[in-house]
Amino acid sequence: MYYLGIDGGGTKTKYLLVDEKLQKVCEREGATIHIHQVGVEGIKNELRENISKICEESKISVRDISYAFAGVPGYGESLDDMVKIDEAIKEVMEVPYSIDNDAVNGWAGGTACKPGINVVAGTGSIAYGRNAEGKLARCGGFGPGIGDDGSAYWIALRTINEYTKQKDGRSEKTVLVDILEKEYNITYKYEIVDIAFNRLKFNRTELAKFSTICFLAAEEGCPACKNIFKDAAKAIFEHISAISKELNFKDEFVVSYTGGVFKSGKHVLEPLKEMINESGLKCHLQEPALDPWNGSVLLAYTLAGNTVPDNVKEIFK
Repeated sequence: MYYLGIDGGGTKTKYLLVDEKLQKVCEREGATIHIHQVGVEGIKNELRENISKICEESKISVRDISYAFAGVPGYGESLDDMVKIDEAIKEVMEVPYSIDNDAVNGWAGGTACKPGINVVAGTGSIAYGRNAEGKLARCGGFGPGIGDDGSAYWIALRTINEYTKQKDGRSEKTVLVDILEKEYNITYKYEIVDIAFNRLKFNRTELAKFSTICFLAAEEGCPACKNIFKDAAKAIFEHISAISKELNFKDEFVVSYTGGVFKSGKHVLEPLKEMINESGLKCHLQEPALDPWNGSVLLAYTLAGNTVPDNVKEIFK
């Protein structure tokens, strides 16, 4: 028996095939299966090609796969898109399968399928959790402009805003000004407008990189940038708190975290831990137990009726 995990992302998709002992048999990397980037036909073509190659390389038939799980970016955020994705995958899959948002993979990998929450704060932000009864909850993930609180993009916009205040004299000047101007070779006061709107086209991914400027300034002692990270930690905590209430966690549970924002280390983790302690939540903050693609195959494994072994981390090493 074999189990297939499909971890869809915004830029690429990872495929992982394991046997009944969770031993890796084959893995592949393909293009994204995000419907807004490749369309319905793109989803079908990518899945067909990569599943076929997985089976070919593993010397098995597709029918040898007992169960598959596909974590699809954007799934569940538009009912129309969800119907199209469902129909596309149904046309391709020849084995029992389940589909969900790719945030579910993050939870399954981050907690090793144990009751708990996985929070992502990268370019965007989202949190997903499940309790011991199997009830699930999602928080955030509304996207740029109306959501993504605590994300790198969210931090970046506040960093740029703080820079404009310091240039105007509305805030006290700190090392932020020198660091940002050196990084972007700024030569005149309003050049940041040209950079954001003309050169970077207000591109979310490019603008999110300003969060690194915030980190560098915080490291140099900028109080404004330190506060931006504290506000990000508060936003992340609110995700955790909301899911904890919805899932009615009473016993101890795990909270795993992923995404570039957490690479800022103490600037976000220390205030986050402090908020958790003050709240009385019975949770343990940790780095992910496993990667999201491991999570996708664990979901296939458990949805087929199996139980995740206690030594799963050692198995996937």
